[in-house]
Amino acid sequence: MTLRARLIALVGLVSLISITSGGTLVAWRAMHSVQTELRAALDVGVRTVRNGYADLAETDGAAKELRHLVATFDGNRHVRATLLDADGEAVAASELFPPTQHVPGWFVRLIVGAAPMVRLPVPADVGGGGAIVLQTDPINETGEVWAQSRDAMLVLGGFAGASAVLISLAVGRALRPLKALSDAFEHVGKGEYHGRLPAKGPLELMRVVDGFNHMTEQLASVDAQNHRLNERLLTLQAEERADLARDLHDEVGPLLFAVDMTAAAIERLPGGREAAIAAHAQSIHDAVTRMQRHVREILGRLRPIQTIGLQTAIERLVAFWHGRRPEISFTVAVAAEEDRLGSDVRETIYRVVQESVSNAIRHGAPSHVTIGVAYTADSSVRVEVTDDGVGMVAGRASASTRLGLVGMRERVSAIAGALSITNGRDGRGIAVVVRLPCEAPFEAEGDVRA
Repeated sequence: MTLRARLIALVGLVSLISITSGGTLVAWRAMHSVQTELRAALDVGVRTVRNGYADLAETDGAAKELRHLVATFDGNRHVRATLLDADGEAVAASELFPPTQHVPGWFVRLIVGAAPMVRLPVPADVGGGGAIVLQTDPINETGEVWAQSRDAMLVLGGFAGASAVLISLAVGRALRPLKALSDAFEHVGKGEYHGRLPAKGPLELMRVVDGFNHMTEQLASVDAQNHRLNERLLTLQAEERADLARDLHDEVGPLLFAVDMTAAAIERLPGGREAAIAAHAQSIHDAVTRMQRHVREILGRLRPIQTIGLQTAIERLVAFWHGRRPEISFTVAVAAEEDRLGSDVRETIYRVVQESVSNAIRHGAPSHVTIGVAYTADSSVRVEVTDDGVGMVAGRASASTRLGLVGMRERVSAIAGALSITNGRDGRGIAVVVRLPCEAPFEAEGDVRA
């Protein structure tokens, strides 16, 4: 059953209870009114007959006067008078006032029940042996009560019906935004996060609409961020593959060619040239050793944290750059215990340091680079990379630099971290400061990566 149907059914039940209660009250008051009126009319009739008996004692022609006394009740609305002779046969009877309302028999039985009556014997000095019977008839009184009760019930029923219709319309209008909300949730389920609901309707639904709009904004932001991260991931994968292809081509390829040539030369040597064979074998051994070392370096570049740890990876990164740019000095201070850090946090720290050092050396012309990793008072990790180079100059950032900063910011925000990039002290160089939680949120158990 829909909410609207439930509300209408509830209103109908309340209206039914109200009508039933009102009908019971009206019936009780009508019963009391009719009985009171009939008793009063019967008492008046009894006094009238007794007074008539008293007057008849002073006159002649009692039979005629008794008939006249009965006739005085003609047109009475509530009491019928009947004159009985000594044998109990009706001699004369009055006529009631014609009823103006048709009253259902069930209503008469409900209100009146048995109609009261009184038998008044004719006194002996008047001509005893007969009697006047006064019988109440509730038809006229119940007609009035029926009209009043019917009108009251019609008004009450009309009010209940009108209330049900108005409530139905009001509820339908109030619940109309729920249809739009349901459609909007279907769109969200399909991955469409850019729709907004109009801010209109009752206060309770307005709060739901505001919450829904805020939720869709957050989902749209997260969805856009996921798209950027996916694009960045694809870019990084392409760059890593290009680096691997270049290293294999430039380093491993020539060594494999040398091994092949050396093996071919061994095959062409005549017998008795053991010394030359030994020299060629040593050459093959040296080439294979260099290839193994180079393959290990490639593996270390791909997954440095998992193979050698955070501090050693940073130190090797510094050694790599120092070997190529010996004029640049480095200061490294890693005071964070790796056991307290999640694997995603360690990976993010290394990639932030890697990107920051690379940008500083390639674009900042520094003479000194400082790298610091330490815990803070709020149980987070602070990573700071500073240099004394030219700093940030408007309009001079290359596309690769901008892309690297965007990737670094997205990587940090992915684990609920904070990143700031500002000019260094005295306006020289750049200071990259990152704050990360000790444990990355939503990090899966184990170290699973594609």
